[in-house]
Amino acid sequence: MWDLHFERLMHIRTTYFDQVSSEHTSEVVSIVREFLESNPGIDYVLVATTKGDTGIAVAQALKGKKVVAVSHQAGFAAPNENELGEDKRKQIERLGGQVLTTTHAFAGVARGIRKALGTWEISELLAVAYRTFGQGTKVCAEIAMMAADAGLVPTDNDVICIGGTGRGADTAWIVRPVNTSSFPDLKMRACLCKPAQF
Repeated sequence: MWDLHFERLMHIRTTYFDQVSSEHTSEVVSIVREFLESNPGIDYVLVATTKGDTGIAVAQALKGKKVVAVSHQAGFAAPNENELGEDKRKQIERLGGQVLTTTHAFAGVARGIRKALGTWEISELLAVAYRTFGQGTKVCAEIAMMAADAGLVPTDNDVICIGGTGRGADTAWIVRPVNTSSFPDLKMRACLCKPAQF
């Protein structure tokens, strides 16, 4: 059982992939499923999904868990466009998952200021710092806060967050979510898998 208080030595197996790749998605899902089988106290799995395929894969594989697929915000790629098509959104929901589309925790207004004025603000600098562990790690931290702000995950229990680099998944973390207003309390508890080269 996952020991939330670290009262004893914990052995968490971390898998390192040789490179970033969407081809790791099925292995990431298997790693997460295996961990959850041994740690049934974690109820929520958050997964970043752009076009919907990764969200569908996780919702299919982890039935019985509360899956939240976090998409890009509207306007991310092009004005008035959401990259997650309605058909795939509905497919995730039919599989029992929820879909969250909201402003990126590390972007939002700060990204608009950078694009317009060339001035970096703290939230985007935090994103750069998280990327020193890989893009997927940054994504995992971000979607944990986005889901907490939407009231879709509790902030007093750990969740699994799945992210990637570009498309698909190559990273999974055990995270204790917080609302964005409590960012310093975010806990990246343990890494289940990530690329070693990125």
